[in-house]
Amino acid sequence: MKKKMIIGLALLWAATMTAQDFHLSQFYASPLTLNPALTGSMGGKYRATAQYRNQWQTVLDNSFKTIQASFDFRTKVGGSLTDKLGFGMYFFSDKGGTTNLSINQVAISGAYHKGLGLRKKRFLSAGFNMGVGQKNINYNTLTFQDQFDGTEGYNLPTEEDLPTNNRSFFDLSAGINYTYLPKKNQALNMGLSIFHANAPNVSLDEEATNRLPPRLALYTGGEFPVTDAFNLLPRILIYMQGPHIEANIGTNLKFHTGYDNSFHIGGWLRPVRDAGSGIAIDALVLLVGLETETVIIGLSTDANLSTLIPSTRSFGGFELSITYTGRDENDSAMCPRF
Repeated sequence: MKKKMIIGLALLWAATMTAQDFHLSQFYASPLTLNPALTGSMGGKYRATAQYRNQWQTVLDNSFKTIQASFDFRTKVGGSLTDKLGFGMYFFSDKGGTTNLSINQVAISGAYHKGLGLRKKRFLSAGFNMGVGQKNINYNTLTFQDQFDGTEGYNLPTEEDLPTNNRSFFDLSAGINYTYLPKKNQALNMGLSIFHANAPNVSLDEEATNRLPPRLALYTGGEFPVTDAFNLLPRILIYMQGPHIEANIGTNLKFHTGYDNSFHIGGWLRPVRDAGSGIAIDALVLLVGLETETVIIGLSTDANLSTLIPSTRSFGGFELSITYTGRDENDSAMCPRF
């Protein structure tokens, strides 16, 4: 019980004081929260995603839960066969801990995809997100020393001067992405994005300022055939936000099972660095997935490798993602795969 209380307080402090973002192990399954420039960059005319993450359920009675959903589509630009415009929107909710601290956000997204070169196998994309967020905390789950009635419990009103339990803020993000499609089933992607470019104030105290630091994301990845039976999908992602750095380094293997169906297995390490500490391996992420012509389903788990192992029993989090992509009748259209 004591360990649970300590870890719960540590997680609450991290969420409220350092103003870090949520993270997803299957980051590629949430393209609009990875880089606005990926809006509309799919193999079909439209795409819908949904994702659920449950973290620290072996430690906390009220674990941290993250939900995201998005929808985006693309359309032609004038008479161009390759240039595209992408539009979309996304929603996410991150909630958990003793106080049910939650951050909800909804945003619209847009991107322009420009075909480069004579063969139009290369694309340069630029995009933006803008939206509104809401931060909320539930004080009813907290008790203070002055509420103790001396006999039966914490039944008295508190004299603590608590700030408001709700804060709304405007958020702005942007990014660029480069895609190279040399042959069928081959792709290379790399990009850079900045979220919270306006460093919004997320403090619940109206007289105080606690700005959310901009989050930089730098990534590269691709798909490369190894044999006729399977492809290699390496990925590297680095997040930088304030004094914090998080990386994801690994690969997936995509096995072809026929009829446009594939089976995925993968794994990657997540090293992190926080303020005042060196680099440490936070988790090993393991994934299995199924892919059809229009649907991708991913299931992953975080094997915790940090100092929390005695309490987490090496189980950090569980994540499920579903992506549906509408079919495209134009085979020559841009279809980068991330």
